Amino acid sequence: MSLYQKIRQQSREFSQRTLDRHLRLGVTGLSGSGKTAFITSLVQQLTHGDLPAHLPFFAVVREKRYLGGQVNQQQRLSVPRFPVEQNLQHLQQQPPVWPPSTRGWSQLSLTLRYKAATGLRARLQSRSELALNIVDYPGEWLLDLPLLNMDYQQWCEFSWRLFRQPHRQAAANDFEQHLRLLNLQDGSELALQHSTEQYKALLQQYHDTPGAYLNQPGRLLVPGELAGAPMLQLFPLLPEQAGEHSALAKKLEQHYKSYCKNVIEPFYQQHFARLDRQIILVDCLSALNHGYAAMQELQQALQLILKSFHYGPSSLLTRLFKPQISKVLFAASKSDHATPEQHKALSLLLQQLLHQPLKLSHYQSAITEVMAIAAIRASTSGYVQADGLAQPCIRGETLGQKSVTYFPGEVPATIPSAEFFNQHKFEFLALQPISWAEHEPLPHVRMDHVLQFMLGDKME
Repeated sequence: MSLYQKIRQQSREFSQRTLDRHLRLGVTGLSGSGKTAFITSLVQQLTHGDLPAHLPFFAVVREKRYLGGQVNQQQRLSVPRFPVEQNLQHLQQQPPVWPPSTRGWSQLSLTLRYKAATGLRARLQSRSELALNIVDYPGEWLLDLPLLNMDYQQWCEFSWRLFRQPHRQAAANDFEQHLRLLNLQDGSELALQHSTEQYKALLQQYHDTPGAYLNQPGRLLVPGELAGAPMLQLFPLLPEQAGEHSALAKKLEQHYKSYCKNVIEPFYQQHFARLDRQIILVDCLSALNHGYAAMQELQQALQLILKSFHYGPSSLLTRLFKPQISKVLFAASKSDHATPEQHKALSLLLQQLLHQPLKLSHYQSAITEVMAIAAIRASTSGYVQADGLAQPCIRGETLGQKSVTYFPGEVPATIPSAEFFNQHKFEFLALQPISWAEHEPLPHVRMDHVLQFMLGDKME
């Protein structure tokens, strides 16, 4: 893209934001929460799913005012493009498979066209437009945001409090022993790299451990373009070691500051500081499967992350110069892994997990909503006869391609106690997406509600 084209694009965006015709949507979630599937579904619904029977609660579609959406093809060549077409190809396979997890950041811009329902635009214009920008990134990188509010000593203390939790302690023993044998006066490149590799192996073990969500720094797991960068030679010393101001501690503190300044801050400024609206995806069912410690760590991770965002009402000045998130949707993803009558309890469970962030966003005058969704369906629901009674069930295929028809169990409306988890085991199965044919709307649960909440007022 030439300098002239770049200036023209920026001028167009400024004009659109002045007229409130431009929206930056943030899709936020930890690794495994379903961000890639959600964005793929969102784009497909807006470009091919505009049928009233398919999106009945999306007013602009129900009222037949929606003229269609297109993915903009003139994206800057230096900006990675969200691979929506490749993701849809994965869903078209037989059997269908989920799109691969995100390994780097990417972006997609859409132009949505519609007829205004009321007002001057409805009388003077045959069509109106809304520009929509969406950014995707690895969930592992999101977990770095809390580091901006800690120094190196505080991060070491935080990390080792976390590592000594029951579901993490055994895995951390070898790394703790490694640290106790270190020569703290050796801050050489070789010593740093050797210990970083030890810590990276521990992080990978935690990443593969169900219920271990808080794994920092995220770029050690998914380095992206930073693979091999010296600032990624980073690991938490034991708190007493970090306070000794040794050669190694000073070197690690230097790398920590560099990582925060040159990686986390630009990442935040580029992708999060300018958001207008936000969708926060949370996989509550997987956390239930993995027990009380998993639920507690999920809650802690979400509360830490959401402290990094700025919420508040939108106005012309904030849109142009200091955007704030004016609407937040908290979505319990993969709701179709439970039966429909359990969705209310799933929403209530998510509300309790997010009690403090919800209070914060309300206090700052953001509009919030909580709902249970499935961006891409993995099951169908129905009833089976058992002892002469109709019992709810779902039908789908496991990741091992085994067909199942079963009742997954009840979803608790509140976070169960540790004692309850000791006596009861949740078993919400991981399922494959259901078969889907090209050019058909992707099957979903409540994506029309999502679209109405996030975009409805902009398309009136």
